[in-house]
Amino acid sequence: MSDHPKPTEDLGVMYIAIGGKSLWQLRRSIASLRHHCPDVPVALFTNQPADACPSVEYRFEVSATGGYHVKPRFIPWLPFDRTVYLDADTVVLHPSAIEPAGLLTDQFGYEATYVHGISRRCDKTRICGVPSMNSGVVMLRKCQRVLDALAFWRRRYHGGNDEILLTRSLLLHAVPSYVLPAEWNCRARDQVRHYSAIRITHHRHVLRLVQPDGSVPEEFLKRWWETGVAENHGDVVR
Repeated sequence: MSDHPKPTEDLGVMYIAIGGKSLWQLRRSIASLRHHCPDVPVALFTNQPADACPSVEYRFEVSATGGYHVKPRFIPWLPFDRTVYLDADTVVLHPSAIEPAGLLTDQFGYEATYVHGISRRCDKTRICGVPSMNSGVVMLRKCQRVLDALAFWRRRYHGGNDEILLTRSLLLHAVPSYVLPAEWNCRARDQVRHYSAIRITHHRHVLRLVQPDGSVPEEFLKRWWETGVAENHGDVVR
């Protein structure tokens, strides 16, 4: 990956897409990001051909097979000074989706932000009873403490749930972290009080609602929120 251009922007979004099955999700997720945050550069780590992937500012061709191990393998590269990592099956629903990355500055002193996992996993982290994060939406600052924590995560990961070990790694390395509410990684409709509050959804059905311009019409989102059914009656991102 050393042959690829190094991003020069302070803030950017990182995706990982290994294998062709996730590309339809990736296209819609990036389209939703572009719609709400058009000026934010994207770095993509993938083993898929360029003509099969959406256009991005920085593309890193990697050799890998699918599975949870791709996160501890590639997220530690942190292509930007402040990297917002998004899973390929997330949908951005609001311009303020990545604004919490503003906490990853000297002004506020945080070096990581994330959202608790939907199950909380209080019995898994085994550090002071704290719950595990969900690693589908994570914001990280490139600094020595974070890099050490990510190196520990990568070195110690040998399979299974990646996010429990990532939570442990950040805690063990005393990384100052801000825990965001479920609106930034909404995985179930009952996690938030109203659909209009959701900034990023991690509910795969909502991907079906993404339009060619990256928007999700309010009436479609409202119907999904009320019924659990994601029906799209127009064009979608191909």
